[in-house]
Formats: sequence, structure tokens, C-alpha cells
Amino acid sequence: MGRLKDKVVLVTGSGRGFGRAMAMAYAREGANLVSVARSVDELASAEEAMRAEGGDVLTVPADISTDEGVSRVVESILDEYGGLDVLVNNAATSPWLTFEETTMLHWDRVMAVNLRAPFALTKAFLPSMKERGGGSVINISSRSAEVGFVAECAYCPSKYGLEGFTQCLALELRPHNVAVNSLNVSAPEGLRLKPTEMTLRQAEGMPEEARRLYADDDSMVESFGDAWTFLALQRGGGVTGQRLSTRALTETLRSGGEQAAYERWKGRLMQAVYTPIDWPDRVRYQTPDGGWKELVY
Repeated sequence: MGRLKDKVVLVTGSGRGFGRAMAMAYAREGANLVSVARSVDELASAEEAMRAEGGDVLTVPADISTDEGVSRVVESILDEYGGLDVLVNNAATSPWLTFEETTMLHWDRVMAVNLRAPFALTKAFLPSMKERGGGSVINISSRSAEVGFVAECAYCPSKYGLEGFTQCLALELRPHNVAVNSLNVSAPEGLRLKPTEMTLRQAEGMPEEARRLYADDDSMVESFGDAWTFLALQRGGGVTGQRLSTRALTETLRSGGEQAAYERWKGRLMQAVYTPIDWPDRVRYQTPDGGWKELVY
């Protein structure tokens, strides 16, 4: 507890899902937490949960796909805290449409949220990180940065791009004592993450037997809070330029502590390796209404 005391931490897309759980974990560690999302209702709920963990919370409703939204976030943080120590680029969107269904508006929206916003926010906060002696940038990724999926012809490229951005940025920012890593999402054993676009209201409306399949905030914080905090505390001389799995990082810390994590990842970069895999007989893919379809070859 208190490992992030006096640190200013921004988590985008923290109104629900993975980002909300990360923000709650940082609030529990005493961070000055900045919570950003579009939904005012979800932000209000998130703020209440974060304050219950003991953290100071600055809530900023903003659409970070726009320059106006990014400016609102930046100005709010600089006015309130004077700078930023940790940036978690978590906000993401996907229309779950096939290529033929995807319009240029869909494509531009996904790229603006998933790739442009991380660039814009990192660029805006780098000067204050340098002034504060360093910082940590955590770009939230997914398996969609490893393989292609049906109905993700915009989402997958955005996540592949985020991985490239992470590697380039790590090289450039290490001399400024800023760590840059990507983090793959995970759920506790036996549970799954709620779909990216599922709102809190939709989740609350699910039947009880369906809700039990998904990880709640408390289970996520209890399972992964130490791993997320470890990553937030990294600087240029520590673990940087890595693509990390939340679960793998957690297991390494539990089995061998921080020393094991440093031995495994410190002083290394990540290189993508493209490996041929078997062509599937069929693929199952998500639809915009939260259902599923199947494509048979």
C-alpha cells in the first residue's frame, strides 16, 4: 500500500472494464488518479469506487479521439497537479464489423481512439515527465496485436501499430528516464473480460449466470494490482521496451519477486516474430450487438 503515493497517474477509458480495474488498483496504492472516459455516468461510478480505495481522484469527461478532448485532459492535469508521472493508454474501441461493413468513418474512429490518442497524450505529457525526472507509459494491447481476427480489420491494425509505437518510443525516451511498455490484458483464472464495448448498464442487465462468467473489479485488483503497480513504477533504467502479459508478469512477481522480473525483462527490447500457423476450418467472431457469428471455410 502507498507505493504510488504522490504520483500522478492518468488512466484513459477508466469508466469501465480493464481500465477501471487498473485505476482502482492505483488508487489503492495512494496515487493521485486521473480518470478519463466519455460516459459521465460511468465516470461517476468509477470515481466512487476509486475514492473507496483511498485514492485522490480527478475525473475528466473527454473524447480523446479529438484534439479538443486531449487538450481538456492535458489542461485539467497541469492545472490540478502540474504534471504527470504515469500514463496508461487504455481507451480503445472496435465496431466489430467485417471489412465490407466497415466504413472510412469506422476506420478513422478506431485509429483516432486506439492509436492517435496515445501518440497525442504521450507527446503532451513528455515535457512534464522530463521535468519530474522520469515516468512510465503503459500502452494497453491485446492478442489482436499478434494475429488477425474476423470483424477486426480496423482494431487489429490499431493494436499492431500500438506495438510499433511502443518500441520506437522506448528507444527514444530511455535517455529521459521514461519507461515505455505495452501490456496485454488478462482475466483471473476461470473468468473472462467483459467485451470492450459493453457498458456498465448492459453488464448489470445480464442474467446472473452470465455475470458470473466475467471478472469483476475486485477480483481484477486482487489478482493483478501488484503487477500493474510494478509497471507503473518502472523508469528508463528498469523494464522498458517490453510487450508484457498481465498474467505472466503477475506469476513472475509471485514466484520470484521483483528480482525475477528484472532478470527476465530488464535490458531487453521486444522483436516481433511472424510464425506460420494452421489455417482454421472455421472462425467465430463477435458482432456489434454482442452476439457471435461463424465463418466456415
